[in-house]
Amino acid sequence: TKAVWNGKENFHCAEIALHFCRTLGIQVVLFSDEDYPEALRQIDDCPYLLFCRGDVRILKNRCVSVVGTRRLTTSGKIAARQFAYDAVIDGCNVISGLANGADGFAHQGAIDAYFDYLERDGNPIVLGKTIAVLPSSIDEILPASHKRMAAQIIQSGGLLVSEYEPGMGMAKWHYVERNRIIAALSPATVVIEAP
Repeated sequence: TKAVWNGKENFHCAEIALHFCRTLGIQVVLFSDEDYPEALRQIDDCPYLLFCRGDVRILKNRCVSVVGTRRLTTSGKIAARQFAYDAVIDGCNVISGLANGADGFAHQGAIDAYFDYLERDGNPIVLGKTIAVLPSSIDEILPASHKRMAAQIIQSGGLLVSEYEPGMGMAKWHYVERNRIIAALSPATVVIEAP
């Protein structure tokens, strides 16, 4: 099939996406914006824009990515959660992909650190946050079982990020595309068990 540019149709689609963004409180960060992460600008195939829910400013803070298998051992689950917990207490953001396994346990450790700190006395420390890079459009949480976790990420001052506009369908190759963003957003990636 031959690709054909239809400016009127493309403009209409952009208007619909903008309406969704405004309705759902989704921020759009362009490549040229000050809030666009410099590390992401440096990769060859960086996204032209990012759709974000949460605090976009944290993209500029110190970050570490945590990834790994979806089928963690018991010790892998503990390691992912504890590493993320400690990183957040140390003021470092934890980036992962909101998938089952290592991603989910890392996000949960970061969220737990935030809520545990709220329950303690008021010793002022700067906590890190957690950032979930989605393989889906910004308005769709996959897996669906992580919707509550996604809400907690935002509630704890974290961020959901996607390069896919609201309403865009999901494709398997989105997972691979998502991984380049996770890797680019931080200078280090910690792998918690991988085949």
